[in-house]
Amino acid sequence: PAAREALAYFFAKRFLLPPGQSVTKEEALQNISPENVAFGSGCAAIINSLFYILGERGDACLIPAPFHAAFEQYLTLFAGCVPVPVKLTNPSQGPSPKELDLAFLKAQSQGYRVKFLLLTNPNNPLGVIYSPEVVRDAVLWARKRALHMVVDELYALSIHQNYIHKFQSVVRVVDNKLGTDVHMVWSLSKDFGSSGFRIGCLYSQNKMLMDALANLNVFSGVSHPMQVITADMLTDDQFIDSFLDASCTRLRESYEICVRKLEEMVVPFIPAEAGPFVYVDFSSLLHSKTSEGEAELSDLIMKYARVVLTPGKSLHDPSPGMYRLCYAWVAPEVLEIAMERISRLVSKIRKIDWSDLNDTTLQSVLE
Repeated sequence: PAAREALAYFFAKRFLLPPGQSVTKEEALQNISPENVAFGSGCAAIINSLFYILGERGDACLIPAPFHAAFEQYLTLFAGCVPVPVKLTNPSQGPSPKELDLAFLKAQSQGYRVKFLLLTNPNNPLGVIYSPEVVRDAVLWARKRALHMVVDELYALSIHQNYIHKFQSVVRVVDNKLGTDVHMVWSLSKDFGSSGFRIGCLYSQNKMLMDALANLNVFSGVSHPMQVITADMLTDDQFIDSFLDASCTRLRESYEICVRKLEEMVVPFIPAEAGPFVYVDFSSLLHSKTSEGEAELSDLIMKYARVVLTPGKSLHDPSPGMYRLCYAWVAPEVLEIAMERISRLVSKIRKIDWSDLNDTTLQSVLE
């Protein structure tokens, strides 16, 4: 109970109320009941259980593309649901009702029973923040279609470009009226750099879901010692403020190292506002504008620059040559080395015919 009270307080202060507004524990719990929050062994387990409980095998979930590669596993392995990418005209702006309608009708025409909409905000892999209007329109659209809407807000507190615009949780966007059909997930893994803790969190006002999860969590619960640690941390406002300030400052510094080098290379990218990654367009370097061409470039980057990037194909991006570059995994000095290697490789590819790219011509990339 103490851990759930701490999580309810944390969600009220950090997700529901305006930034910086003070609130007592009693006031917070009047807004978000501990009975409506839950823990699980990571967000993967939470999402997995959520789809298993609310869906049936074969149910489809619309997800704006590109999207986190692991969603496919979270939906399919246990719950048996089917991820359906939603093609967007401008992925950075998020899905419009018209684009969601087109995806919904197309999925239906292919024989799918659409039951879910999954939104990630801030977005992974784009690093952008959807406006409150986009989130609100998506909620209204999902309700019109009688769908469950799951909102993944894992990077909600990792915003490094505050001057652009502020993030608003779906909890605040709908004025805490989640009903039985809107569910928000978050974890300690990303915002607090603690993936090894394996603590995922859910806020839902669907009592049936919460009761079912209480039973299913026997397979993916959080140990009592970890609950005690988590409860102490989530209610330590001074620590959280200090930690997030330092974390977002470091994210911004690493992001600037990354994009400064991309600009020197004259390589397009989507300006990021949150999270530990930037989405980069290497399509001009492809030998052919196909998934095979993307795979060839991935092999070159891995073999000769020895840098691991996430190719767009694994993120369900329909445009070959897009890559997610995570800049927060390594220290700034290591990031500098990695970006310099990529720069050298890009220069070589632009100057040398693809048929001549080999061990001899590319050996200087690592020098």
